[in-house]
Amino acid sequence: MSFFNLLQTVGGRLGILESSRGTAAGGCAKIVTRTVTLEELKTQIRSEEVRILADAPAELAVPFEKIFETAGVPAAAPGWNVARLRDFLQTDPHKNQERGTLQKAVLDALHADQVSPEDLVREAMAQDQALDAYEAFVCRKVEDQTVRAQHQIAGLESRIQALQAERAHLADRIRQDQEKLRAWRRSKRTYERELAGAIGYLTDRPVISTDNDV
Repeated sequence: MSFFNLLQTVGGRLGILESSRGTAAGGCAKIVTRTVTLEELKTQIRSEEVRILADAPAELAVPFEKIFETAGVPAAAPGWNVARLRDFLQTDPHKNQERGTLQKAVLDALHADQVSPEDLVREAMAQDQALDAYEAFVCRKVEDQTVRAQHQIAGLESRIQALQAERAHLADRIRQDQEKLRAWRRSKRTYERELAGAIGYLTDRPVISTDNDV
């Protein structure tokens, strides 16, 4: 289930965490929550362009970034996007920090650059929508290809069975022809020996071919 659909199942509202500093001098940073609706975060992706991309050859080799670009996923903010957020989380010293400490570091960094976490959440949801749409189109394409291939396989199997039957028929005919030939040759040689025996009373030299002659 996509994040977008998940939100719909829980009422279409989401709490966005933000970093805020006290108004007094030296005020400590604190985390506040702002509630936004699903409609505020929803992005309309270019579904038809995504479908065309999914219909292209080597659809499973298309980079995610190309899918996002085709779908028209908006960048979160100048200098910040989901990719930078992931890099931020995976680099020292942040990658080994506890969740609470790391969460505060992220929110403080966004606050310092005047970037709204809401924009990053909106970009992430749009990416998820784009990937889900692309997956749906690719799955449908693969299913159609599978059905066509299965029909082709059934046709090939039918042809194979017909060819195997024809092969068996030809092999049987060869066997029968060879058996008939051997029987005929045995009959021929028997006759030739009898013929040679009878003619032998009329000549002093063999004039009839026998077993040694094919």
